[in-house]
Amino acid sequence: MKIFHRYHSTIHGNYRRAYLRCGLIAGVVLMLYILVRYLMGRPAESPEAYLSDGILLLSVVLFTLLYRNALSERKASLKELMLFGTGLSVVASVLYGLFVWLFGMAAPAQTVLFTFTMRGQEIAPDDPQIGYWAALWGIVAGVKLAILGSFGAFFSALLFRTEKAPTV
Repeated sequence: MKIFHRYHSTIHGNYRRAYLRCGLIAGVVLMLYILVRYLMGRPAESPEAYLSDGILLLSVVLFTLLYRNALSERKASLKELMLFGTGLSVVASVLYGLFVWLFGMAAPAQTVLFTFTMRGQEIAPDDPQIGYWAALWGIVAGVKLAILGSFGAFFSALLFRTEKAPTV
């Protein structure tokens, strides 16, 4: 009995173009969450909230289902769906992290709130290190969402795969 099996899988669609498009849409929705809350006068307390996690996970699951249904004969392997979902979550989280960074520099009050909520440290909006704090929260949010989205990609790939690759 072999411990490791080799398998050959077939890629049925252009998953790279699909995850770039879908990741862009998911990233914009995540950006809108922060922006709309700020414009409503109730800024987000943290760059990593349950709602942003839910938005990303729901996006990964729904876009994976849409991608599989758009393929010919609705055939998709675990590998293809995993690559699609991971790519989608990385694109969305990079866009979201960059937005948190740039928005934190443009709206220092948001960065002050993030810093107070996440670290318990009070800083002033005119602090010369506000850009570093904004960068930190952008990196933290981006990395956390990329990891969470990759887990979501794995579960959605398990759920929506339609063919098993033959083992050799």
